[in-house]
Amino acid sequence: MSEAPEPSPVTVSSPDLLRAARVVRWLQGALEASLWLIVAGSVLAFGSVHAWAYSILWLACFLAAAIGLARAVAVGGLRQRLGAHHVAFHVSGRWLVVEPHPADHALGWSIDLREPALPRGPLLLPGLAFLALALLQLAPLAGGPATIDDEATRRGITFVLAFLLLHQSAAAAFVLPGARRRFRRALAWLGAALALVALAQLASGTRLAYGFFQSLEGGRPYGPFVNRNHFAGYMLLVLPIALGLLGDAWRAYTRRLGDSPNTRRSLVGLQTREGTRLVYAALPPLLGIAALIASTSRGGILAFCAALAIAAFGVRARKGTPAWAAALVFVAVALTWFGLERLEVRFLRASDDAPGRTVVWRESLQAMHGSRWATGYGFNAYAEALSRVPAWVLPRGATPWPEVVAAPLAAGERLGYRAPGDLPGLAWYREAHSDWVQLLVETGVPGLLVGLWAALAALAAARRDPWIFAALAGVLMHVFVDFDLQIPAIPALFVVLAALKGLRS
Repeated sequence: MSEAPEPSPVTVSSPDLLRAARVVRWLQGALEASLWLIVAGSVLAFGSVHAWAYSILWLACFLAAAIGLARAVAVGGLRQRLGAHHVAFHVSGRWLVVEPHPADHALGWSIDLREPALPRGPLLLPGLAFLALALLQLAPLAGGPATIDDEATRRGITFVLAFLLLHQSAAAAFVLPGARRRFRRALAWLGAALALVALAQLASGTRLAYGFFQSLEGGRPYGPFVNRNHFAGYMLLVLPIALGLLGDAWRAYTRRLGDSPNTRRSLVGLQTREGTRLVYAALPPLLGIAALIASTSRGGILAFCAALAIAAFGVRARKGTPAWAAALVFVAVALTWFGLERLEVRFLRASDDAPGRTVVWRESLQAMHGSRWATGYGFNAYAEALSRVPAWVLPRGATPWPEVVAAPLAAGERLGYRAPGDLPGLAWYREAHSDWVQLLVETGVPGLLVGLWAALAALAAARRDPWIFAALAGVLMHVFVDFDLQIPAIPALFVVLAALKGLRS
């Protein structure tokens, strides 16, 4: 019995349908542009750690979600009229080509209407569960709200909501293979630009970000970040994507050369389109790895090595091109540029710096008692819980507190600063220098479990792409010893990459 022939493509020239398809195309472009502006703008605005920057970031995420919703409505309407088929503009733009499957013939912009108009990102369910937990901390239960700082918790909830909407917007945009390719390329070159800024700052010795911004907390800026560890955390997300593009370029280059090419053919091949693409694809990871090594961020460098090992294992399991080998060459080049001495000195200081973190972790865990294991102190209220205390009780007969202290004290506010007893001086901490420990303190065991659920969901969705998996895993490892996810630009990029879901194209 012979098989039924494949249905032939159908052309549609109805002005209404053409107009509807153009609306979908325009909304898709607007959604992609909004994602790119959010990712690039959030990191260039000093990581969006200041109120003026993260307020704009919130609004941008809400706007992207509105565009994504409008796109979903437009896609749904087009599907209702044309059916669940692949739809493409003819190169002339005067009619649509409707076919059951994407064809090989040259067409213009296209969309597969069989894909969901509003797909569910891997972080949606854990994100909603975490929002519910945080909102519950604000509820006036027995004994009052669980959070000790309502304003800080509400601000944290706004961040989670904004990033969840951003994640869903990215999931909708990345349904199209072209959107995924464009975002990867743009992110790789954004990383190259950040690396150039960081290396220029290092060479000039400036303590001003971009040459004009002085941080209120001092320190030496690196790239747009005040802390070099946060630059390293951001590059942990960028570098694996750049290395994945390098691997793709290498595969295209080797296909162009053919089997068993000699040296002459390999050199001549660099003049081809594929060879030029390979040279350009090597620049972002080379610059990024050099800037990462030059940052001397111990946790960042170790996390990158671990992420590189994960990617190497995944690539070898798929018999893919070992772009991780090129990364090792780039690391060697960076060490040659900057020397081993700076890195050696930095790593030898690990034993001197480690007690500060371990003291904070120990004090954080000691603060967990009774119902706090179940409720936490309040999402985004770590600084209030661990570093702020009520004013001292005055001894009998002492002069009363001034009004500026007495009134907040009567209201139960925490006015003083508490320094961990095992640390010299009067150091105090707003962050736990471990996002996992801080999550436990702020949201208790339930919040920590939801956080682990979100991490596993993101990694499970990226399991088909070793480079995206490595990018997400690198940051999740780094936050054991730092607070990358407290810097808004880093979780913004994290949730966008998690929405790629490992779809390669």
